[in-house]
Amino acid sequence: MLYICTVISLNNLLFGFLKKKPVSTVQTSSAKLENLLSAKIPKAAIPYVMRLWTEHPFNFAISRSRKTCLGNYRFKDNQHYISVNTDSNYHSFLVTLIHEIAHQHVTIKAKLLRKRPAPHGVEWKTTFTQLMAPLLTTEVFPEEILKVLKRHMVNPAASSTKDPELVRVLGILEENENVEGHVLSELPTGRVFVFKNKKYKKIENRRTRTLVECTTSKKRYTIASYAPIQIID
Repeated sequence: MLYICTVISLNNLLFGFLKKKPVSTVQTSSAKLENLLSAKIPKAAIPYVMRLWTEHPFNFAISRSRKTCLGNYRFKDNQHYISVNTDSNYHSFLVTLIHEIAHQHVTIKAKLLRKRPAPHGVEWKTTFTQLMAPLLTTEVFPEEILKVLKRHMVNPAASSTKDPELVRVLGILEENENVEGHVLSELPTGRVFVFKNKKYKKIENRRTRTLVECTTSKKRYTIASYAPIQIID
């Protein structure tokens, strides 16, 4: 009896790793995703996004406002997770969503090829451009946005906020902020400016935010790179 138990234990040890792991199921259903998107993106874009989900399902969530990003993609435990900030308007939300879906497609392809492409490298730029192409119509975007968006998609940046003109037409800025003035990311390093009635000196641009120093307290903060500011001559 001891011999039989030992053999069984060895078999489990030697061949247990060959057992298939349970297949994880996507928690976000088709119906749930369509319901969430119906209030967040242009109606004409919903069928296309649903086709993308059908081809490569992902878990989706609408996130609270985040200062560091407009959306996020994660691949964890063989599952794809995408989230977009709740405060994004119709058109900004859609662009961010496709941006994150492009990350998902690159990840899937990279797994097959066993390679690790740069987060916003050539593979992502090409994929993002291809996925956006069917949406670049007046049925989805107003003419003013479409013109700027087409130009942006020739060589898309890592974030929509890196393109001041796109920021303006997408209305990423808060509604009560002035979009006609200068944008912080365009300001040269070392220049002093006014933001929400306080004076700051620009230190450096980062991914989606800019490091600044308050001229009175000398404390350093980060402000959204697309924030409208007033230049002090």
